[in-house]
Amino acid sequence: MSRAAWRLPAFVLALATSLLVLLLWASGAEWRGPPLPAHERVFPGSRFQPAFGRATREGQQLQVEAAGEDHSALQVTQVPGLDASRFPVLRYRFRDFPRTLELSLVFRTAERPDDVRTLGLPWPGGGTGTVDLSRVAAWHGELVEIGFAQFATAHNVPAELGFRPFELVSAELWSPSWRGSLAALGDEWLGGWPWSQRSVHALGRENRAAHSQSMVVCAALAILVALGWAAVLLRLRGRQLGLALAVVAGMAWLGLDLRWQWSLGQRLLAARVLYADAADWPARSRLVGDSDILRAADELKALLEGEPPGTRILVQGGNGYETLRLEWHMLPLNVGLLAAALPHAHSIPDGSVIVFYQSDAWRRNPALRRLLAHSTRLRADADVVMAEGFEAEPLVVFRYRHDD
Repeated sequence: MSRAAWRLPAFVLALATSLLVLLLWASGAEWRGPPLPAHERVFPGSRFQPAFGRATREGQQLQVEAAGEDHSALQVTQVPGLDASRFPVLRYRFRDFPRTLELSLVFRTAERPDDVRTLGLPWPGGGTGTVDLSRVAAWHGELVEIGFAQFATAHNVPAELGFRPFELVSAELWSPSWRGSLAALGDEWLGGWPWSQRSVHALGRENRAAHSQSMVVCAALAILVALGWAAVLLRLRGRQLGLALAVVAGMAWLGLDLRWQWSLGQRLLAARVLYADAADWPARSRLVGDSDILRAADELKALLEGEPPGTRILVQGGNGYETLRLEWHMLPLNVGLLAAALPHAHSIPDGSVIVFYQSDAWRRNPALRRLLAHSTRLRADADVVMAEGFEAEPLVVFRYRHDD
C-alpha cells in the first residue's frame, strides 16, 4: 500500500486517540488510573428505607408510592465503614422517574454525623445516571449514610402536584476509573437538568459538583486538533485547510446548538406533563411553582376588592424572589416594590397599601417603623390576613397615612 493510502487511516486513528485524550482531560480522570473500576459497592433499591414519604419493597427495587407532608420524599441506607475518597463515582438507576421532580444525593459522614449534605443530580428518567464526586469538598472521610431526595422542580412545579410514583432500582459506588470519569462527563454535558438561573444559556456545567472542562472549550480544542492532524497527515494547505476549518467549525457549532435545543426540549417536557390535564389557559395559569405566593395574592386581592382604581400597592417579601413573584401575581393592579419607594417615602400617595409577605421587616427596620408610624392595619376578619397552610403570619397589610 502506498504512503498516500495510509494517510486517511492514520488521520482517523490519530484523531480518535487525540479526542479520547481530550475527553479524559475534560473529565478530570487520573491518567494513571485503570480503564475500569477496580472496586464497586452495589446497593439495591430494596436496601433503602423511606425517611420521608411512603415506599414498599418489590423484589430488589424500592417502589416510592407517595411523598411526605411537605411534598418531598427521601430514601436512605446505612453504609458504615465506607471510605468516601476510595469511591468517588456514584451511579444511580431509577425507573419512571417523573420530570416534575428534582433529584439530590444526600449523605452524612462519621466526622460530621449531624451535618447532612446534599448535591443536585441529573434527571435519571428511566435509566442510569453518573456523577463524579472526587472534587466535592464534603465527600471525604467515612460515610455513614447515603440517600436520594426528591422534590418538585423549584419555582416551576407546584409542590403539591410534583410527585408521581417511581422506582429506585439501585445505587453503586465505584473506585476511580476512566469509565467512571467519562460516564460522569457524559451526564454532566448531556444529562437532563431542571430549570435554573443559568438554563437559558448554559451548555453543561450546571451541576454544583461540576469540575469538568466547558463543552464549548473542548469543542474549540477538538477543532484545532482535527485541523492540526489534517495539516500533518492529510497535507491540507491553503484553501483546502480553510475549507476544512469552515466545515469542522460548522459541525461543532451545529452540535452545540443541537445540544442546547435538546436540553431546552427536555425541560419543556416537564411543562407538558404539568399542564396536560389542564382544560384551558385560565386553569393552566393557576399551575405555578409558587402556589403559596399565589394564594397570598388571592387573599390580598379579595381584601382590596373595594379599593378605588389606581390605589398604590407596595409589596415586600422575605427575599427577592418572593417580592417579585408577589408583585407579578398582583398584576394588573397598581403594584410596585416597597424597597424602591422607601427612599422617596414623602412621595408615597396617602392611602397607599403596604404589604409584607413572609417578612417581619416592618418590626425590625427602623425606617419602616417610622414610615408606618401613622399607618393602620387593614382589617378583614382579623388584623392579619392569613394564607392557607402557613404557620405564622405570612401576609401583613397596612394603610399608609402621611404624618400630619
